[in-house]
Amino acid sequence: MRDVSRVTGLSMFTVSRALSGADGVSDESRMQVRRVADELGYIPNRAAQDLRKVSRDSVAVITASTSNSYYLDLMSGIQKALRPANWTVVMADVAVDGVYDPDLEERTVRRLIETRTAGVISTLALKPANAALLARWDIPLVFVDSAPPKGKAAFPSVTTDNYKASREVGRHLAEHGYEDWLFLIYPSRWSTRFERERGIREAAEIHGVRLEVLESGNDPDSAHAVMAERLGEGRSLPRALVAGNNPLLLGALRLLREKALRIPEDIAVIGFDEFAWSGLIDPPLTVLNERSEEIGHRAASMLARIIDGQSEAERRGAPAQPTYRDEDVQQVEAELVIRRSCGC
Repeated sequence: MRDVSRVTGLSMFTVSRALSGADGVSDESRMQVRRVADELGYIPNRAAQDLRKVSRDSVAVITASTSNSYYLDLMSGIQKALRPANWTVVMADVAVDGVYDPDLEERTVRRLIETRTAGVISTLALKPANAALLARWDIPLVFVDSAPPKGKAAFPSVTTDNYKASREVGRHLAEHGYEDWLFLIYPSRWSTRFERERGIREAAEIHGVRLEVLESGNDPDSAHAVMAERLGEGRSLPRALVAGNNPLLLGALRLLREKALRIPEDIAVIGFDEFAWSGLIDPPLTVLNERSEEIGHRAASMLARIIDGQSEAERRGAPAQPTYRDEDVQQVEAELVIRRSCGC
């Protein structure tokens, strides 16, 4: 607060009231105080005055739409990795119902800093300013299912080789002789889209087939709506559908059932992400298993090692900055689980 006061020229009393939202401060002064506080990386700690040091027994997972069952296995892997240390895992969703909320991301990151979370696992590429803010407070950050923000490649990550996975999907569809593919995909805010789309486009080019890329909101209702428009009266039916994730797959399957289209006789279907009952529906679904539980376990083990290193540094009286290694950037191979929905 003294730093903010010095930079702004305002009294500490005014700075305190501006940051707490109290009355008696002009809008101009309040905005000036908050701007300077942001530039200095100042975030008030509502729990206590002397908690600059982290307790290092609680980590947070930032997700982007918990309606995606991918996160169930991911959380299972995280919990299993951290269970022996009796750490607490909390989860925050910044894309409720598949709608990304940048303000919610901002509030979430700040709340995690206020509560002195020991570390963060994020399933989407955070805004660079938020990633930098966590780094300024020495809170280690590991990305899963997404790449770090551009220019922040030093952050650890455990991701799927989405490019190779999409190429494998395309190869399998080509083996069936399908020449007309529809790729239903979510917005580019989710960074995995780029590699998935790149892989399927290259596969289509290699095998000389027609590919249509159809963007949907990242939720079942949006997928249902865009598929309904795409398959409207008089429109041609693609021979194969590739759904970019489970929420989109759910919306597409609902539309296909409403239209009484047979899978795979009328349209073959392949989905990204394995889930518990994918082999139990009729027909059983061919899916790409991204092994999200393994991704979660690797990410949590990596984060625990980094946090333990910080604790050890503190005991030696050294700075507690997180230490990242080259091997902290990892990719997990996806597996194509072949069942009947693709035509096999």
